[in-house]
Amino acid sequence: MRERAVKKQLSLAEYNQLEKEDNLRYEYHNGEVFAMAGGDPKHSAIAGSMIYLLTSALRGKGCTAFTSDTKFYIASLNKSLYPDVSVVCRPFERSEKDMQALTNPILLVEVLSDSTADYDRGAKFRYYSKIPSLREYVLVEQHSFTVETRYRNSIGEEWKMDWFEGEDAEVMLRSVNITIPIAELYRETEGL
Repeated sequence: MRERAVKKQLSLAEYNQLEKEDNLRYEYHNGEVFAMAGGDPKHSAIAGSMIYLLTSALRGKGCTAFTSDTKFYIASLNKSLYPDVSVVCRPFERSEKDMQALTNPILLVEVLSDSTADYDRGAKFRYYSKIPSLREYVLVEQHSFTVETRYRNSIGEEWKMDWFEGEDAEVMLRSVNITIPIAELYRETEGL
């Protein structure tokens, strides 16, 4: 979730200093800084399940799943953003402009909430799609067994979409060549 800008037109260095001093996460949008609001327990549980499932499946494959504490810098847009979950394969590439950010994810995941769904489906996807290494963007609904995947076609130019629905469905993550039972993403979230 994004909240109003802290201060207009910060340099990237001022933005990084603000994050360091405040010990908070902010999105950086070409000089504007937006505080990131915390998610609710169900959001956190789903993201945690995704991290666990990805980490287990990727062990020994040269790729690492990262939590929402990892940010990515998009040089062409001068933006630093935090996905809920990400996967980066070696070698890890840090931004020369924002040394706290990586630049080469192959998979990014957002767990949708009522307040962020439109942003995650729209503008945030457009921003992420400018990352050359990105192969797949995954949107996980909080309130239903529904996962949407957006992935680049085989030549890496066009984006295609798939939907996986229902407790018995399995989500195919093409970028990392794994399948995740959708029920495992929502395990232990009833009542949250």
